[in-house]
Amino acid sequence: MARLYVRSGIDPDAPEAAFPILVVDPDGTPGERALARLGGHCYEGEGSFHLVRTDGWAERSLDSGRLVVRIAVHPVPLQQAGVGLAGFPERSTIDPDAVLLLSARTTADPARCARLGEPTAVFTAGPDVTLDQLLADDEEWPIMLAPPPPST
Repeated sequence: MARLYVRSGIDPDAPEAAFPILVVDPDGTPGERALARLGGHCYEGEGSFHLVRTDGWAERSLDSGRLVVRIAVHPVPLQQAGVGLAGFPERSTIDPDAVLLLSARTTADPARCARLGEPTAVFTAGPDVTLDQLLADDEEWPIMLAPPPPST
């Protein structure tokens, strides 16, 4: 099961800024495996990979004091990553063409969530690897997912 965290101290230019961080298991649920495979279809940034916002994004909301992050991706990038769509019947409410790969929740302070930084970082690691280990490892690059594209 995907693990969701809210952490500050990630951005050295804004140490007080908090960001959602999702950790997916490459051997986990179908959604986790699909998201892990998308890393090879991202563009490389400075210490991270980026999924183009028109291909996929992170939808965030608050529900009864819990931060909810849903990952939505269009079918074409999934198919390019070798992911079949049959196992993903749910669709994004923002764009019904986009497939919902997974949803994760964590308890979070609503005031802190109101100040969350824009990208959602996604790391790929097994359940025995802690978030602190991932953050300390300069060779572990996350996939950065922007919020949904603006509605037209």
